[in-house]
Amino acid sequence: MHISPDLAQRIVDIIIPVVHRNVNLMDLRGQIIASGHPHRIGTVHMGARIAIEHGETIEIFADELARYPGALQGINMPILQGERPIGVVGVFGDPPEVRATAQLVKMITELVLERESLQRESGATRRMREEFTQLLLMHEGDELPAAARRLARSVGFDVEPARIVALFAADAGVAPDATATEGVGTLAAMPLADSETHLRHSGTLRPADFVGTLEKAVAVLFASSGPPDAALLARVHAVRRDLAHRSGLVVRGGVGGRAAPGRFPASFRQARFALLRAGKRLPVRAVTEEPLLADYLRDRLMAGDGGAAAQPLAARIAAAFARRPALRDTVAAVLAANLDASAAASALGIHRNTLAYRLRQFEEITGLAPARRFHDAVLTWIALGADPASAPKS
Repeated sequence: MHISPDLAQRIVDIIIPVVHRNVNLMDLRGQIIASGHPHRIGTVHMGARIAIEHGETIEIFADELARYPGALQGINMPILQGERPIGVVGVFGDPPEVRATAQLVKMITELVLERESLQRESGATRRMREEFTQLLLMHEGDELPAAARRLARSVGFDVEPARIVALFAADAGVAPDATATEGVGTLAAMPLADSETHLRHSGTLRPADFVGTLEKAVAVLFASSGPPDAALLARVHAVRRDLAHRSGLVVRGGVGGRAAPGRFPASFRQARFALLRAGKRLPVRAVTEEPLLADYLRDRLMAGDGGAAAQPLAARIAAAFARRPALRDTVAAVLAANLDASAAASALGIHRNTLAYRLRQFEEITGLAPARRFHDAVLTWIALGADPASAPKS
């Protein structure tokens, strides 16, 4: 590990107020890279150089200074990472008086450097998992990218099973939770290791399940032999609750359908669609819910060539609504009631004859009779997707 001057100075600045002694940090060449005496930074400390060469503590007494150019009296101890020296820490003072202090300074320095190393490792691992998650969920085509296959072993991902993608994201509001991680604005920014470890120990996450981050969300790829069922949805709810508890954020979840390797982007798109429709009453939504699935299929139809093909029909429907504004709610009610005229009239608070009159007006303008002809109902429902403001609200 290379000790940067910035990190070395931060360590020195932390330690000096504790031990009330000047402290130096030297690199493997014996050059002072951090000190309570700034004018000494950049100079060579001969005691530190010898400590590195021999791998042992060098004590310098006042009457020995001539033997150690660039040094003052004190103790110089090699800093180790594992068995390997990575630098030297020096504490000023009469050696018998500062031996215990020097041991403490050495221990603190090594602990800080170890933590820094672990954080860098963790950051590198996290970045690799983010890159891998993007490769899995956002590629083109039906084949798993070669780069994803190369990285799979490094992140512990089994490329064989089919999977169901679940996405978790946080609202802007923060729920009151004393155990929350302060300052976390998105789930992707929170440390996930503790949450993942807990969920694996509890059985919520199985060995083949994979957790990654994507933009501001957390993605979980559940290995699955079938479509989302009650057992899997219970695990999704458990993940959502754990993420909400640890982050202190209001967390929603969306679940896609089962997808074979290479087709995970489809499950990802479905999970994202479901996530956008999750709310306070239903914090987890699955694309396999029938009303949601119908909306998703309509959106997919309107996203392709179907959108252009439906425009003339959508224009006729828009014209009908412009001429007779009451027709909008009438048609929406009929579709929402699954073409049951009595239920639609009851929902609107009007007589069935009034409903029938309005539907005749709609047919005269558009040529569509959604309450009498099933294919007209389907076409009306699909065409409404071209104008989201005209679509019936579920």
